[in-house]
Amino acid sequence: MIDDARPARLRALYAAAAGVVLVTAPAAAQERVLDGVVRDETGRGVAMAEVIAGEARVRTDDDGRFRVRVADGVRALRVRHPGFRYADVPADAARAQRIVLRPSPRALESVVVTASRREQRLKDAVVPIELVSRAEIERTGAPDVAAVLTEQVGVQLEGGTPTGAGVQLQGFGAQRVLVLVDGQPLVGRLNGNLDASRIPASMVERIEIVKGPQSTLYGSDAIGGVINVITRRPAGGRTELAMQAIGGQLGRAEASATLLRGTATYDLTLDGGARTQSLAPGFADVADAYARRAHLAPTLRWRADSAWTLETGGLAVQEAQRYRTGLDYRFADRTQLAWRAAAAWQRGAHRVQPLLYVSRFDHFARSSPTATPLGGTGDRDVQDLAEFELTYAGRIAGTQLDAGLEARHEGIRADRIPGRTRSLTRVEPYAQATFVRGTLAFAPGARVTVDELWGTTVSPRAALLWRPREPLALRLTAGRGFRAPDFKELYLDFVNTQVGYAVIGNDQLRPEYSTSVAADVEYVRDAWTARVNVFHNAFHDFIEYRQNVDGTFQLQNVGRGTTRGVETEATRLVGPARIELGYSFLHTRDEATGRALLGRPRHSGRVGVSGPIGARLRGALTGIYTGSTPVALGPTGLINGFQPVFIRADVRAAYRLRGGMEAILGVDNLLDRRLGPQWPGFTGRLVYGGLAWRAQR
Repeated sequence: MIDDARPARLRALYAAAAGVVLVTAPAAAQERVLDGVVRDETGRGVAMAEVIAGEARVRTDDDGRFRVRVADGVRALRVRHPGFRYADVPADAARAQRIVLRPSPRALESVVVTASRREQRLKDAVVPIELVSRAEIERTGAPDVAAVLTEQVGVQLEGGTPTGAGVQLQGFGAQRVLVLVDGQPLVGRLNGNLDASRIPASMVERIEIVKGPQSTLYGSDAIGGVINVITRRPAGGRTELAMQAIGGQLGRAEASATLLRGTATYDLTLDGGARTQSLAPGFADVADAYARRAHLAPTLRWRADSAWTLETGGLAVQEAQRYRTGLDYRFADRTQLAWRAAAAWQRGAHRVQPLLYVSRFDHFARSSPTATPLGGTGDRDVQDLAEFELTYAGRIAGTQLDAGLEARHEGIRADRIPGRTRSLTRVEPYAQATFVRGTLAFAPGARVTVDELWGTTVSPRAALLWRPREPLALRLTAGRGFRAPDFKELYLDFVNTQVGYAVIGNDQLRPEYSTSVAADVEYVRDAWTARVNVFHNAFHDFIEYRQNVDGTFQLQNVGRGTTRGVETEATRLVGPARIELGYSFLHTRDEATGRALLGRPRHSGRVGVSGPIGARLRGALTGIYTGSTPVALGPTGLINGFQPVFIRADVRAAYRLRGGMEAILGVDNLLDRRLGPQWPGFTGRLVYGGLAWRAQR
C-alpha cells in the first residue's frame, strides 16, 4: 500500500505542474514584438525618442525606428522626446508605423547648463533661461549668432563700425553683457563691443540667454546678463554630415560643412566654413565695402573609462573688412582664436572638472586713400586671456552644491597704450547651493573676486523656484553684478589731430555695480505656453566720459540710474503650425540728468508663424517691431534726436528634396523698410537662396 501511494502522489504533482504550464503558456505566447518608426511633422525620423510599453523602454535609432516587446495587457505606447509633445498611440502594428511627434511650445525637458554651470533640465533651472534651439536657428536662416539674436524678445543689437553687432539686454549695453562659447568667454572687444556676428550659426547647437546680473557664477562683464553659445555635438552614437551653400544680394555667399561622429568611446565635431558680403558690419554705405570671414571649430571628447572623460576643442575665425569714410578707405584684419582642454571625473552624484582655456584676438586697423592698404601703416591691438578653472558639482547631505575656483591672467598689447603692454591677474572662488523642499527650490550663492588692481569684490545672488502645480512655475531672483574696467578704459591715450580732441585713460577707475530684482511667471500646457518677466535694475559707478579743464576727455565713475520693464512671450501650437508672440517694455533713467538712456527703445516686439506646408515644404514668417529710440542730445543736454520706428518682416521657405537635400529661399526685410544714418547698418531688402544636404547613419 505504501509503495502504491507514492507513485499516485507523484502523478498528481506532475498533473498540477502541467496545469500551471498550460495556464501560463497563453500569457507568454501573447507577448509580441512591435516594429515602428517615429517621425516629426516634416517626415524626418526622430532619433533618441523614448518608446515606453508598460515596463519596457527603448530608444529610436538615427532614422527614428524602434523595436519593443509589448507584454499582454499593455494597450498603448507612450513616445516622448525633449522638444516635442509626448504621444500616446495604440499598441498595434499599424499605428506603430506612423507615430508623429509635434513640437512642444517650450521644451522643459531640454538640458541647459548656464543657470548653475552644470547640466540640468530647463524646468529645474532656478533662474529664467531663454533657450534658442537648433531647430529655431535653422528656421531663421541666419548666418551668425547676431542675426539669430535679432529675433529674440528683449534682445537688441547695438554697435557700428568697426565694433560690429553687440548684444543689449534689459537696457544694459554690449560691454556689460558677457558672451560665452561653451561656457568660456571670448576676448576681442572693440570699444566695449564683442561682435556676435563673428560666431557662425553652423557651429551652434543652442543659445542660452540669462538676463540680469550673473556675476555670482560668471564674474565681470555679466552685469547685464549672459549669452552662452553651445556648440554642436553628436548624440546617440550617430554620424551626421551636413553641408550648406547660400547666395544672395549684396554679394552674400556662404558655404559650411559640419561633421558629427559619435561612438561608444569618443565624440568628434568638426565645423568649418566661409562667409562674404559686400557690407561692413554696422555700416550703411555699401560702396566698395566687404566683410569676409572663415572659421574652423573642432571638438574631440574621449570617454577614457566609466569615471573619466577628456575633451579638447577650439574656435578659429579670420576676418577681413573694408569700408569708406569720406575719401579714405578703412581696413580691418582680425584673427579670433580660442582653445580649451578639460578633464571630467564623475562618480555617482559627484563631478569634478579641471579646465584650461586660452583666447586671443588680434586686430590690425589701417587706412588708405586707395582701395588697397599702405604697407608699414596701421595700429595693432592684441588681447589675450589665459584661465584655469576647477569646478565641482554634487549632492552633499541632500543639497546640490555647485562651486569652483577660477584664476585668470589677461593681457593687452596695443599701439595706443603707454608702454604698449599691460596685464592683470585675478582669482575668483564661488559657490551656489540649491535646497529643494517639495515644490520649492532655493539657491543662494556668492563669488569673491580678488584683483591685483582694485582689491576684493563680493557678488551675491539668491534665486527661488516654486512649482505649486506642474504647468505653473514662479521664479524670483535678486543679485548684484559688477564689471571691471577694461585695459583701454584704464590706460588708453588717443589723440585725434584732425578733429581736435584727446582721450586719456584713468587707472583710478573702480568696478561698476548693479543690483537687480526680477520675477518670472511661466505657464506651460500641452499646446501653448506663456511667460511674463518683470525686472528692476539699479546701477551706480558706471564709467562715462567727462571733459577735463584742459579740454581732454577722461573716463570716470559717475553714471547712476535704473532700468526696469516687462517682457512677455506666448507660443501657441495650432495643428502643425507654431505661432509666437512677444513684447518688451523698457524704461530707463539717468539719475544725473533725469532723461532716458540713449539707444534703448521703450517698446519692441516680435511675431512669428512657422510650420509645414504640405508634405515637403516648411515655411517661417517673422515680424520684428522696434519702437522710436532716443539717439542724440542737443546743446542743453536734452534729447533731440530719435531713431524712427522700424518694422522688419523676414520670410523663409525650405523644400525637402530627395537624398537628404533641401532647397532654401528667403527674404530679409521683405517690406524693404529703409532708415537714415541714425540706424547703424544696412536696412534694405535682402533676397537669398541655396541648398542644404544632410546624411546620417
